[in-house]
Amino acid sequence: MKRVLQILAAIVTLCVAVAVVLVVVHVVEQRTQKAYKPVLYLYPEQERTMTVTLDLTGTLDTVYPAPERVTSVDGRTRASWTVGAARDGTLTDTSGRTYPSIFWDATMALPEPDAGFVVSRDDAVAFLEDKLAQLGLNEREAADFITYWAPRMRAHDYTFVSFDASAYTRRAAYSFADAAGEAVTPDTFIRVFMSIREADASTVAEPQILTPPPPRSGFTAVEWGGTER
Repeated sequence: MKRVLQILAAIVTLCVAVAVVLVVVHVVEQRTQKAYKPVLYLYPEQERTMTVTLDLTGTLDTVYPAPERVTSVDGRTRASWTVGAARDGTLTDTSGRTYPSIFWDATMALPEPDAGFVVSRDDAVAFLEDKLAQLGLNEREAADFITYWAPRMRAHDYTFVSFDASAYTRRAAYSFADAAGEAVTPDTFIRVFMSIREADASTVAEPQILTPPPPRSGFTAVEWGGTER
C-alpha cells in the first residue's frame, strides 16, 4: 500500500510540474508576441514637414525608413522620424527618398483576444475587404493590408480573427510635431490592428461588434498592423 501511495504521489507531482511549465510557456508567449508590420500613413491638408514620434512598450525590430533617433530604457522604446508629408500621403525623408508609409515591427506583450470571427480559407479576401471598409481603410490601404495578411490567413483551413486594437494602442502611441517643434494633433486618426490564430471548423468565437471609424477630415493619420499567434 505504501508503494502505491508513493507512486500516486509521484504522478501527482509530475502532473503539477507539467501544468506549471505549460502556464509559464503561455505567459512567455504573451510576453514575446510579435507586432507585424504596423504601417503609418499621413495625409496633411497641405504639404508640410513634420516629426513623427513612436513611444512603444516593447522592442523595435525592423524599421523602414530608419528613424533619426532611437532610445530604449526599461523595456520602452522611443523612435522618431522627420519627413515631408504630401497631401496624397507620399513621405519624403531628409535625403529626398520617398516612401508610401512608415513601417516598423516589434516584440511586445499582447493578450489573447476573446471576441472575433472564424474565417475559412476561401473567404479570407472577401472577409478582409468587407471588414477593412467597415474599419475605415481606403482601397489603397486595404490592398496593402490584404496583400500582407491574406496569405497568412490562407495558410490555414480556418482562421480566428479579431480586430480588438485596444491592448495594442495602449502599448504603441504616436505624437506629431511641425517644423517649428509645435505639437500637431491629427483631426482624424484611424488605427486597425488584427490578431489571428489557426482555428478549425468547430471553433466557436464570441461575435465581435466593430466600431465605425470617424469620418476623414483635416489632417488624417491611418495605421494598420497585426499579430499572428
